Amino acid sequence: MRGVLGAVRMIARDELRRRWLALTALGVLLGLVVAMVTGTATLIRRTATAHDRLERASAVPDLQVTSYLRHDPGLADRVAGVPGVADSWTTVGAVGRIENRASVSYLGLIGDTGGPRELYKPVVVEGRAYDPRSPDEVLLDERAAAWWGFGVGDTITLRLLTQSDYISFDTGFGTPGGPTLNLVVTGLTRTAGENAQQMPVMVTPALAEKLDAVTTVVMLRLEPGPEAMGAATAALRRLGQSLSTDPLAREFPTLQVSRPATDGDARIAATQRVLITGLIVFAAVVGVAGLAASGQAFYRHHALGAGTQHIEAMLGLPTLGRAGARTIAALPAAVVAGTVATAGPLLAGRLEPLGPLAGMEPHPGYAGHTALTCLAAAAGIIATALLAATTAVRAGHRPARLSRARPAGRAARFPGRAGLFPGQSVPFPGRSSAGTGPGPGVGVGASPGSGRPVGAVLGGRSSSIRRPISPATHTTRGVVGRRGPLWLWLGASFALARGQDRPVAARRPPITGTAIGITALIAAATIATSMNRLVDDPHRYGRNADLEVTDARPKIIAQLAEDPRVAAVSMLDVSTATIEIDDQGHALPSPEPEVASGPGDAGPGAIGRGDVAPGEDVTVYALSPKPLPAKPRPAAGTVARTDSRTAADQDVGPDVGPDVGWTIFEGARPTRTNQVALGPRTASRFGLGIGDHLSVATNTGGHAQLQVVGIGVGPVLGGERLGESMLVAPDMLTRIQRTQPMRSALVRAIPETDPATFAAALGTEYEIDTGRVPGEVANLGGMGRLPAMLQTVLAALAVAAAGHAVGTTCRHAQRELAILRTLGFTPTQTARIPLVTSCVTTALAVAVGVPLGLLLGRLAWWEIATATGVATSPAIPVSLLAALPPAVILIGLVLAAPPASRAGRLLPGALLRRE
Repeated sequence: MRGVLGAVRMIARDELRRRWLALTALGVLLGLVVAMVTGTATLIRRTATAHDRLERASAVPDLQVTSYLRHDPGLADRVAGVPGVADSWTTVGAVGRIENRASVSYLGLIGDTGGPRELYKPVVVEGRAYDPRSPDEVLLDERAAAWWGFGVGDTITLRLLTQSDYISFDTGFGTPGGPTLNLVVTGLTRTAGENAQQMPVMVTPALAEKLDAVTTVVMLRLEPGPEAMGAATAALRRLGQSLSTDPLAREFPTLQVSRPATDGDARIAATQRVLITGLIVFAAVVGVAGLAASGQAFYRHHALGAGTQHIEAMLGLPTLGRAGARTIAALPAAVVAGTVATAGPLLAGRLEPLGPLAGMEPHPGYAGHTALTCLAAAAGIIATALLAATTAVRAGHRPARLSRARPAGRAARFPGRAGLFPGQSVPFPGRSSAGTGPGPGVGVGASPGSGRPVGAVLGGRSSSIRRPISPATHTTRGVVGRRGPLWLWLGASFALARGQDRPVAARRPPITGTAIGITALIAAATIATSMNRLVDDPHRYGRNADLEVTDARPKIIAQLAEDPRVAAVSMLDVSTATIEIDDQGHALPSPEPEVASGPGDAGPGAIGRGDVAPGEDVTVYALSPKPLPAKPRPAAGTVARTDSRTAADQDVGPDVGPDVGWTIFEGARPTRTNQVALGPRTASRFGLGIGDHLSVATNTGGHAQLQVVGIGVGPVLGGERLGESMLVAPDMLTRIQRTQPMRSALVRAIPETDPATFAAALGTEYEIDTGRVPGEVANLGGMGRLPAMLQTVLAALAVAAAGHAVGTTCRHAQRELAILRTLGFTPTQTARIPLVTSCVTTALAVAVGVPLGLLLGRLAWWEIATATGVATSPAIPVSLLAALPPAVILIGLVLAAPPASRAGRLLPGALLRRE
């Protein structure tokens, strides 16, 4: 045992002394692979946790309760005292009209009441915090700052609304009656959730004391556990029903309850899923390809010393000792690999979260991760040692197998002429089996297509040459009788790895790796194309109007209908309705109406609200297209709109209809009183489809039975998530609305009018929204070039896999190519075989990878679209599919050019003598 250990140490020292430079290079290579994988893991962690960390840093409440009655401290105490509440914070809200902007716009303000608090602490990401004693300093949410064009140091001039102005939004109030404030933005803040956008301006305690508050806001932190949420929401519902409503404020609920943290998480979920999946795929691709390349490099490194291992084995050193010596020699390289690997997490700490999640990083700047850095170092060391050990064992087995494969009797029969195949010996070409002269029909210059001679050698029967059971025989036996050039069929046979006596690695079909790369490329392209189509086409997320006029009164709608620049205008009312549910949370279908007080209304007592669960509140819309009178076209010279969509893009698929409003993906719009169209989220949430029925509570104490006739999306006006709403007929809305509807006008301009110019003109008179993209869609669009970068990486993987497959196949076929040369193949014919092999490999990979990639891309997009709340039909990357077949054939020829050149220059005698 002591002698074995001494031999191991001696071999390790000699290996390290002679080959330290190659080992160091291998360590650097493997360290770079581990660095890229662990660096990507660091970025994945920062991207995946950005929203959760922002929630904790900004102390987003579990529930936000808003009362539109006058500031009532007693009501705030009752809200804070509901069951399940662990902590609360009460503040006030106000609204002001922006005076230093040309368009009519309003901003919400939330007051800082001063003192320590554990709820709602926006994170300042630019500038500084305000001075609590200053009455003119404010903090502004960065999303609102980007929308309105404000920055740190800018002054916002606001004219505050009074309580009377605020509750008269739907009827108009003229000039606000409150004071004018000049507020200086000292910092931009970042807060999780969407509710901060409703009140993006946070004012100092000094100013909050002077505000004419129009709302009371109570933020609640609940106790852990789902029971607390259920108990709190049920208690708040009962409290809201017990409060009296101001007759002038019927469009506002007595208590509006929202879930800031949950809403924000749902809006970012789809984008986060796409980003994390893309990063994981990238890390997996780099890891697998890098480990494969490193393993191959280590194997070649040890294969150069295979003869030395054979001698060591003959001297009695066991396999474990031989591999251990080379593993010990690789330990300095392992240390190098671990050191290089730590650069990945250290450098990745400088990267912000990807895409729109960068806007949710609570602590911008460098963020290293000690645990991942240590893990990278350990992974580099362990991976290097394992690869060194396993490849040394593999390389050490090879010479022993070759030596055992040549029986002594056969070698002695033909001295100096070892068999061309393991365990066999054959005469030189051009000689008979006895070695005295030319064999029958086998000349030195015989052609592979000249009939009997080649057939006799490759697979036919011959009395002078014993038929060898060899890789060449297995590969060529089935192709001799086929029509066409023999090199063509041989190249195809090599691509399919038909040789039964090849090593295990060579028997695996070479197309597998290439097909995997093409599958991933097509799937990524399908997802990217579907995302781009969604972002570029507003119809697909329910935005088929050019602009929206907020709080549109009948007079405003009549004026818009008379405007010659308007092609269509619809009145869209939004309120809240309650869908009755069963114990499992599914929508409760109504029985046939028993006492009908109106279409679809069964009246009080038909089911009875006390007999079922309270239900779930859902945003409900009613669409009323307005007929337009005949009017002249605008004068010549009016700037026309620009539309960058192609004809294929303009054929959006979903039914947008002749009127503005909703985009229907499946079914039709509701035209009757007892019909309803659901958003995708609402349909999925309650388990409903076209033809199903649901029960909706009426404002008279009964219920209404509605039939689902369509699935679609529309503009998000009620603060809900995209696709989490429903559309009913106007007369049904009056029966099921819980509050007086807020009314907006959706306007589509004629083709000759530029929408931006039109909106700017109307913005001087009305509050205009030119179509803010929903948060879910904006988050997907905010990923920028990341999908294209992922496609590039996957394309490079496919090319590398194809090159590796062709190189491996041709390297294992060298003996067979040498045999073919001895049988009369010309250099040109031999060189064509790798070219055919490469073309067949890439063509089969495309045939397998394209349909599989489309299938996987469709499934992935279905998941993304469902989480986003839009239609699930994918977009097909037609241009890529059209360009892929000729491109892969061309790439295959380029990749096969070096092996083909080597095959043409092959010296069969020298190669076969080595065998």
